[in-house]
Amino acid sequence: MSFEARIAELEGIIAGLSSRVGVLEAENVGLRTENAGLKAEIVSLKSKGSKHSGNSSLPPSRDPVKERQRQAVERQAKKRRAAGGTSRKPGGQPGSPGVTRSQTDTPDEIVTHTPACCAGCGAGLADAAVSRIVRRQSIDIPPVKPVVTEHRVETRTCVCGVATAGRFPDHVRAPVSYGPGVKAAVVYLLARQHIPIERCREAMRDLFGVRMSTGTVDAFYADAGRKLAGFITALAATLRTLAVVHVDETSDRVGTMTCWMHVTSTNMFTLIHASATRGIQAVRDAGVLVGYTGVIVHDRLAMYWQFRRAKHQVCGAHLIRDLASVANVATQRAWATGLAGLLVEINTACDQARSLGHRTLAPTRQREFATRYDTLVAAGHTANPDPPHGRKRNSLQRDSHNLAVAFTTHRASILRFMYNLNITSMTNNQAERDLRPVKIHRKISSCFRDQTGAERFAHARSYLSTTRKHDIPAIEALTRLFNNDPWMPHTT
Repeated sequence: MSFEARIAELEGIIAGLSSRVGVLEAENVGLRTENAGLKAEIVSLKSKGSKHSGNSSLPPSRDPVKERQRQAVERQAKKRRAAGGTSRKPGGQPGSPGVTRSQTDTPDEIVTHTPACCAGCGAGLADAAVSRIVRRQSIDIPPVKPVVTEHRVETRTCVCGVATAGRFPDHVRAPVSYGPGVKAAVVYLLARQHIPIERCREAMRDLFGVRMSTGTVDAFYADAGRKLAGFITALAATLRTLAVVHVDETSDRVGTMTCWMHVTSTNMFTLIHASATRGIQAVRDAGVLVGYTGVIVHDRLAMYWQFRRAKHQVCGAHLIRDLASVANVATQRAWATGLAGLLVEINTACDQARSLGHRTLAPTRQREFATRYDTLVAAGHTANPDPPHGRKRNSLQRDSHNLAVAFTTHRASILRFMYNLNITSMTNNQAERDLRPVKIHRKISSCFRDQTGAERFAHARSYLSTTRKHDIPAIEALTRLFNNDPWMPHTT
């Protein structure tokens, strides 16, 4: 082979190798890209697997076994710290106040147990002196039976010739009617204890000997809903005058469709509004937030920001939960855990200031907390730089970046509780506690048959929750309702 041919052969080999190198380089780039994507997916899956009720919106019922065990250990540790580091045994603790009933000096009945004869010689004791009396009391419920009251209306004729008849009470509208006590018990079982209509009918028969149809039970519930219209209007008017209200919403079911329960509440008042929608129109229909100028405590749901005349307080518990989720990523842990700890520290300082009767937190503390807040939020932005050109953030990066942006955008609404001690807590736990019976009702009774049923449940829960907050027993409040004298809220 000539030299020129050999050169040409080598050039061909080099060209082939160069082409192969190009293919391998492209394949390497593809593999690197795929590897990066798989790594991001692994991190995302690990993050999803680490989510639980403490760092996400998942309910406690969906917590994995290991998380439940961890929470149990944490609760025990808190109890030991509260007890000064000592281990606590189950049950009542030494020094804790008991709840044992004390004897009354005015028992309803006294039964004397007299010995018939001497335990020694057998002589009779009828004329023997009483040397000692030991008292014990038992509490029981006597057999319950309905009381039938016959109402008779007389008609009397005056000397002038005019006949005048008396009037039946309002609740006596048929030859046989049920009184306010029966109706109150029915609505109590339905709205307070969440018993379905059929089981309520059964309970009324078994507990009180009152036999009625499911239609009658439903009619009492519907009557309660109508009688509560004035209370609901007055309650909404009262809430509009208060300086701070808590709002939240949760889903329920009407048949196979979703409905929503919206709550507006304080530690003294509860208004629950049932709606077919979750949106802002449902909140407007509830009648509290339109034109409201106080502070709304909420969980950052977008529709609440549309009430621009009001001031806003973002729920700190939701923020801490979001920060805990973000802190699962190592690069985000420092600023996320730091901010969560700072929010708790500020809340503790505010509680201490209120307990000492201070109207505001000391300005020096406010400036110190605000500076630390800004520093940690800046660190959050540093930990979430803009991605390289042409790339998008993955789900984990979006979560952490969006949370850092939220702490900047809503700074005033996140720290408002630090400047306004009328906001007694940085959390929205008040609204969530007032909505919890809705979830209990759904677990027990499954769903409502129609929207009207959802609305009357919401009104009844509003009435019972509010009266309970004013230390009025539920049966008393419901009896007043059916006597056309419902408890009414007064502006405080």
